[in-house]
Amino acid sequence: MIENLRVKNFRLFRDLAIDRLERINLLAGRNNSGKTSVLEAILLMAAGGGPELLSAVAQLRELGDLPSETPGAFWRPMFSELDSGRAIEIKGRHSQLGDLVLTISRERRNSLTRRIIGHSAGQRQGHGSTGQYPGLPSLPPRDDPGRSWGIGLSWTTGHNDEVRRMRFCPDCNCFELTGEVIPLTAALTAAHIGNVQDDAVPLGQVRARKQGNLVTEALRTVEPRLVSGEDSSANGTPMICADIGLPELIPISAMGEGMTRIAGIVLAMSSVRGGVLLVDEIETAIHHSVMRKLWEVVAKASQAFDVQVFATTHSFECLAAAQEALRDGWRFHRLERAEDGSSRCVTFEPEDVGTVVTHGLEVR
Repeated sequence: MIENLRVKNFRLFRDLAIDRLERINLLAGRNNSGKTSVLEAILLMAAGGGPELLSAVAQLRELGDLPSETPGAFWRPMFSELDSGRAIEIKGRHSQLGDLVLTISRERRNSLTRRIIGHSAGQRQGHGSTGQYPGLPSLPPRDDPGRSWGIGLSWTTGHNDEVRRMRFCPDCNCFELTGEVIPLTAALTAAHIGNVQDDAVPLGQVRARKQGNLVTEALRTVEPRLVSGEDSSANGTPMICADIGLPELIPISAMGEGMTRIAGIVLAMSSVRGGVLLVDEIETAIHHSVMRKLWEVVAKASQAFDVQVFATTHSFECLAAAQEALRDGWRFHRLERAEDGSSRCVTFEPEDVGTVVTHGLEVR
């Protein structure tokens, strides 16, 4: 579990520290206070800057996949005040892995020298291997024309020296990746509603492990008549369907966005066992009347799958429901920005949140 976080020169953060992290962490703050940026920072640190997670960051910012025509739109805003002369450092203390440190820096193009031949997924797992992910070409030869700079990402843990390094050429989205496979998994659930077809496969895996009751229990927070959630391909496409006692199964997408949202959160946890789940605007598509039940499901699933959860919210009802449903093992963190542009995080103990909720104090 990540115990604390330090973010330097990333997005709007010159230097932000968040301490006393718990299994479940709820983040709030005004618009442009950095809630989503904290999720991005954790995602990048946990994944060691791998290309597949960089794509997730791009999609979170609605930039599509890694941009090849306008790479500056992706990379430059990552640096605080657009100053790529100062390296980004994202550092966290993990209870088993020790210190996790991701550094992102601008590098001279002449350091991006090797042309990498693509490897299969299995080949790219070993130490010192290089790889190519689908849709991303390898680095061009040294004499290729283009800009004179690139982006370098290096990732280390407290148990090893450097274990992964990636060099990225903004001219053509080419990369060179070396190092061991990352031991900490992470997934991000964006504020927009997920895809029930993508979720159908992990549902089958959860049911195979006889943990399908967690998904069923989660979906019942919205539809009490639910008997079970099923992964079905009866129509030729993988789909999550619900048995609510009718003659046929019903696709959960036909039962409202709340069903899809809740299924996506629980199934995302099942896909990162022992890792980290990041949920942007967790209250999206969820009525306030079922928020308490949702938090109970999140707490139970996070224990069952051994997942640490970071979620953002704009909703006072969401905070009140968390305070009512959760006991130990959670923290509320409020991000604030000062007039000079600096940021800080104020962390509330569960009993302090109770006082906030009782008196209706504004802490979002």
